[in-house]
Amino acid sequence: ATQKAVKAYVTASVGTGGGGGGGGLTWTNVTGTSQTASINNGYIANRGTLVTLTLPTSSAVGDLVSIVGQGAGGWLIAQGAGQQIQIGSANTTLGAGGSVASFNQWDSVDLVCVTANTIWVTRGAPQSAGLTIV
Repeated sequence: ATQKAVKAYVTASVGTGGGGGGGGLTWTNVTGTSQTASINNGYIANRGTLVTLTLPTSSAVGDLVSIVGQGAGGWLIAQGAGQQIQIGSANTTLGAGGSVASFNQWDSVDLVCVTANTIWVTRGAPQSAGLTIV
């Protein structure tokens, strides 16, 4: 897959972002080792080594965070105290020890907050052959 393919996926899934139409997400190309996520933002993990994205500490029901892989290093979603991610019937360990990580370079996931500040659930199916859930 190429940058063009990633852009096509992002546009088809959640819109153009940046305040424009579509899903209303603003997209950030993350090339550093870590980034704290902001609500209603999308992140393209674009690094040769792992990119760690930490869930926002403050979120309201319905807030979104989206992650798309591009770099070979993949991504990991870290949680804070009291936070948890639900993916189908599986869930992460409650609190800072829990995480979700990509399995393949191009994996992606959309998360929606269902309990303010704490519980996030996947929206639709993750685009992955298998995520690592801790």
